[in-house]
Amino acid sequence: MKHIEQIKSFVLFLLVILSLILTFSIWTYTPDYQPIKDSQVEQITVGQQKELHEVLKPYRILAHDNGKLLGTIQSTQIDRIMNTLTDLSASNLIFMQSNLSEEEINSAIHTDNRMTLFFSYEVPMETFLSVLEFSQNDLPETTFSHLIIDWSEFSQTNSIQFLFISEENRTLYRTDVALSKNNFENTFMEVVNYTEPYSEIERTNNFSLYVPTEKVEIPKFTYSINQVSPDKFKNILFKDSNIVQKNIESNTSTKYTDGMAAMTSDASTRTINFVYPASESIGEMKPSVLFQNSFDFVNDHGGLTGDYRYVYSNVLKHVTEYQLFAHDLPVFSQVTSTRIVTTWGDNQIFQYKRPSFILDTPFDISNQQLPSGVEVAEALPSIEDINEIVLGYYLSQEEKNYNFVYTLIPSWFTINKDGSWTRLTMETMGGAEYGLE
Repeated sequence: MKHIEQIKSFVLFLLVILSLILTFSIWTYTPDYQPIKDSQVEQITVGQQKELHEVLKPYRILAHDNGKLLGTIQSTQIDRIMNTLTDLSASNLIFMQSNLSEEEINSAIHTDNRMTLFFSYEVPMETFLSVLEFSQNDLPETTFSHLIIDWSEFSQTNSIQFLFISEENRTLYRTDVALSKNNFENTFMEVVNYTEPYSEIERTNNFSLYVPTEKVEIPKFTYSINQVSPDKFKNILFKDSNIVQKNIESNTSTKYTDGMAAMTSDASTRTINFVYPASESIGEMKPSVLFQNSFDFVNDHGGLTGDYRYVYSNVLKHVTEYQLFAHDLPVFSQVTSTRIVTTWGDNQIFQYKRPSFILDTPFDISNQQLPSGVEVAEALPSIEDINEIVLGYYLSQEEKNYNFVYTLIPSWFTINKDGSWTRLTMETMGGAEYGLE
């Protein structure tokens, strides 16, 4: 019995020791975890993302040099200027004048030793910070439609002046930009070398029109097109694409919905229309915030699937629009949409309308001659109520070998102040034979 008690005590002692060892091991144990790699969610896109200055760019450049009015719409020259602006630094933005008259704005444009960049619509100044660096970060919440580059004092100061003019607000702001002689010659003066003669068409108590002086020869293109799958837009636009239901409403129309948002794909016009009613908002927004929200939304999924440029904004309705350009010219159509239109809602998109086609490589090219802008202006019944006379492409559609192809037809257009347009043909020109069609 005495030995049994000794054995029990010894076993109990061992158990206590083992318990202590196990407890210590648990407290000090560090498992050899393998590092967990973050799972990368593949972002769905329909095209390449772009820099802001590729979308926020003018449709025309005019230069008044040595008494001559010159101009260009070539994308290569426009891009040369915009790329140069991204490398420059400007001084503080100084307010110069308000209540500018039409005559004062016209005079500012046709003053010698100046170049004017024409934007399709008012550009928020704060947004332009992404293009041109200023010495101040708190730019005024204003807009501009013309950027005038003045080099009249460059030889004395080694700097040029940027004049920001707003047709809508009738305001003028100024800033100074220093640059080297080589930079000045290789950019701004080089662009002047690629310009052609332009004519100013003056109007009473109105802004002047500017058109090419000579007849123009423009290629006509026929395209096969690529179609972005509606399912791709479905996966991009809906928060959970797995619960989206697809309903075929007709031979050409298909509707997608998750009970909250809806997207309609129209195969005949090759367009997409997405709407999320719950996000509708009429709250006040700054122009710069509206533009940035719109641009980020479209650009994040590579939605600028071509040479799309900012052309219109309605801040009160939260609308921003981007126009398709091809071969330097804006594209207009009555058979499909050539604009991307966003309506911003409550911290997210409310409506998104856009083309679902992408122009591919043209397979047929032929040149077409059009009259000069001066001839067109003279043939119009009235030029007082229009906003612009521009060269562009009219996009038509035809069926060829059971496939649809698009043709870009060179044409003259008038643009109204509300953004609407009219294609100029012999009929719209009052029957005059100017080789328009």
